[in-house]
Amino acid sequence: MTGLKISAAVHGQPLTIGSGFQAQHFGEQMFHGLIDPVVMVDHFHMTAPTFEPHPHAGISAVTYMFEDASSPHVNYDSMGNQGPIVPGALHWLAAGRGAVHTEQPEGANPHVHALQIFVNLPASKKMQPPFAVHAEPTDIPEYQAAGVRVRIAAGSSNGIHAAHSAALPEAFTLLDGFIDAGQRFTHALEPGWNAMLYAIDAPLQLTSDGQSSDIPAGAAVGIALADSAAHAARLQIHAEAGCHFVLLSGPALHEPLVKHGPFVMNSSEEINDRIRAYQRGEFGQLTEDWLRNSQQPA
Repeated sequence: MTGLKISAAVHGQPLTIGSGFQAQHFGEQMFHGLIDPVVMVDHFHMTAPTFEPHPHAGISAVTYMFEDASSPHVNYDSMGNQGPIVPGALHWLAAGRGAVHTEQPEGANPHVHALQIFVNLPASKKMQPPFAVHAEPTDIPEYQAAGVRVRIAAGSSNGIHAAHSAALPEAFTLLDGFIDAGQRFTHALEPGWNAMLYAIDAPLQLTSDGQSSDIPAGAAVGIALADSAAHAARLQIHAEAGCHFVLLSGPALHEPLVKHGPFVMNSSEEINDRIRAYQRGEFGQLTEDWLRNSQQPA
């Protein structure tokens, strides 16, 4: 027994909000616990300000911008951070006990192409003060081999480590990869870690420890390696056609999960506590700059 589990392939659910936001949505319940600590992933295109300032608590709200986005995604939060998340950049809001933010495309004819990821925080860190970690495109190292290019936006792979990962609240790996037709990429999944592998625009085949999974374009699988596994699992990713893929991975928390919109805690009582704290104004608020720069859709 290797202790490795791979879920069935899951297609994202189409999500449209207003005239400026379209996404493929993946929720943790679709993978039956195999992508813990990931709570949610939206692979989205955004062309107009869509979301009013909103709170988060108990999670990290992570924005990763794909390189082909044509405009920045501008961040505003209640800690006073304000500025563009440019194509190829990573912005990680560790909301902890609570923060307010919004992110919106700005400028002429904007088009943001990105991931929004909710990464759960362990119970021991859900009530810590909020903070943000930002990595510019030049901060993100790459793994390159024949027919393979992988941006290591967080964490490490194949001996290459993203230095800014030391500032994240928990260990986490985010890989943004490109494989040419007929090529392979291998990533080591450590015991006790889970992963989500998403084939964005072409099918992939995943093989590891005698198991295999065919992942259609637009679908993802969850992967879990038990704490008791004797060694890391070698995830071998093969593309018969050129493919853009994403791999998200972190140590599984194995804790109770209660969700209420942008709040993720360990119990309903904790959810209610954070709602009351937000209503009392304890999460802070944004300056008026975001409103001045908004071009709200009709």
